[in-house]
Amino acid sequence: MPLWQIYHPPTTFTTPASRAPLAAALTALYTAIGLPAFYVVVLFHPLPDADTYVGGVAGADLARPFIRLVGNHVAVKMPDEDAYYAQFCGRLNEALKPHIEDKGYDWEYHVDETERRLWRIQGLYPPPHGSEEEKGWVQENKASVWEEMKV
Repeated sequence: MPLWQIYHPPTTFTTPASRAPLAAALTALYTAIGLPAFYVVVLFHPLPDADTYVGGVAGADLARPFIRLVGNHVAVKMPDEDAYYAQFCGRLNEALKPHIEDKGYDWEYHVDETERRLWRIQGLYPPPHGSEEEKGWVQENKASVWEEMKV
């Protein structure tokens, strides 16, 4: 699953209408490579200005709102190739641009990768990426029992 945590001041992403398009843009990054939409989880964390510091400067004293995104990839591990990382970051930048950069916010992100063998959905080990079983999960948009790979 890709898990995205978005830390933001309480003056940004204040309504479902401002959050949903960003969550949809992040989800589209992963459904484009064949992952089920339900794999993508986006959590919004509004933080009071007094709880955010950038370069030692409190959020209330920053020139522009600061948005910090933390992504965690589990479902698919990216190949250890600079070109692949650059391509992904380029697609991510494009997805974030209308929701963050175009609004004049300062922003930063990073992505971690977690060992897939430590991941379960509804207690089930997810099928291998691209497998017929995963395609079934894509179509159903939910986890279902399959002949589990024993890990």
